[in-house]
Amino acid sequence: MEAAVRTRVDPPLPSLPTKLEKAHTKSKFSWNLLLLALAIGIAAKVFGPSWARIIFQTVRLGTVSALSAFAAAFAAGIVLHEAGHLVASLLLDFEILGASLGPVRGAFFHGKWTFHFSGTLLSGSISAIPRQNHSWRKRMLLVVAAGPAATFLTGVASALLLLHGQFDGWMKCFLASSIELSFFLFVLGLVPNGRKAQIRNDARLCYSLFHNTAEAQEILLYHLVTQLTVAGMRPRDYPERLIRKMAAARSRPDMSLIYAHTIIMWAIDHGDLRTAEAWEQRAMELCDRCDLRLQNLTLARSAFFDVLFRDNLVAAACKFVQVNLDILSPRYLMHRVKAAYQLAAGNIEEALAEVHRAQFSFPKHLPYYDFERTLLSQLHHKAIEVAELRRSALCADSVPQCKLNSHLK
Repeated sequence: MEAAVRTRVDPPLPSLPTKLEKAHTKSKFSWNLLLLALAIGIAAKVFGPSWARIIFQTVRLGTVSALSAFAAAFAAGIVLHEAGHLVASLLLDFEILGASLGPVRGAFFHGKWTFHFSGTLLSGSISAIPRQNHSWRKRMLLVVAAGPAATFLTGVASALLLLHGQFDGWMKCFLASSIELSFFLFVLGLVPNGRKAQIRNDARLCYSLFHNTAEAQEILLYHLVTQLTVAGMRPRDYPERLIRKMAAARSRPDMSLIYAHTIIMWAIDHGDLRTAEAWEQRAMELCDRCDLRLQNLTLARSAFFDVLFRDNLVAAACKFVQVNLDILSPRYLMHRVKAAYQLAAGNIEEALAEVHRAQFSFPKHLPYYDFERTLLSQLHHKAIEVAELRRSALCADSVPQCKLNSHLK
């Protein structure tokens, strides 16, 4: 049956691997690298020259002041590492799409910033894609390497200040903490993390880009897709060659899920609902192997598909139970999905209100939003149809009572 479905779908669905690998958030190398960094640091303190003993002096965290200095050094290390990526991105003509520091995450999309909180405390990231693809690998390598370079320079600058300056108390503890943390972060980032790691570290990215591996081609394909999204191109205008590349790609579940959704939108905009439904089912097969954010987004899109194209409000309602609507982004998507949710729940007036909210959430007049307006128009008509059907059903139920009243008169 699956083979028969694939023959009717264009682009066809590739065979799903019998065993999908789920990405892990931690690399098996992390603890080994941490122990290695600790061992080198201890050796430098015990057996190293006098300047090394001064630089790698023990950081005592027995007081509130020392703890605050250590926390400040840790935060500064993360900020300066990501600043290295950011500066290189700006110098090499990359489009900044978002940034995160600790639990605060921001996304920049079509001229607007949106912010939300996540459960991650000790992290930072910069999301960027090149505006042009000339010398793509070389520019990507420079952007990726700029983070570790900034970390190394932070440690060197802190060491020079500690060696040649006269610092005591909080500032001395801050510089000593900055040196050790920069050393640890730099050493930990020298070895690529595991293939199953959910987030590739800088060393793994550099290795993939330098050797032009399959992972590097996967990153390039993702950049090509994202460039079309940022440009606001309508899905039906996406190059067919790119669509077929995405369909044939054997990537990680999270990337395959992004490709599947792109193909779904492309097929819907072409009026090919058979292809859209086949790839929507594939997206549901992939989402269980992705993180919770992607699972939430995929379930929301699937429930919307149930409402608008399958006329299955019951199935949509069951999926919406598992969806956190308030964390969906961008805002027009959140309101569009909320409209489908209200429709599945039978709240017609609120569904129509969410349709209007979505219409007023579009950031720019770009071709893509003509497609979004088409979806909202179809959803508006669907809500009117459901309302009329319910009104007709109520009228039908009330006819016998009306006839009885007329007879009594």
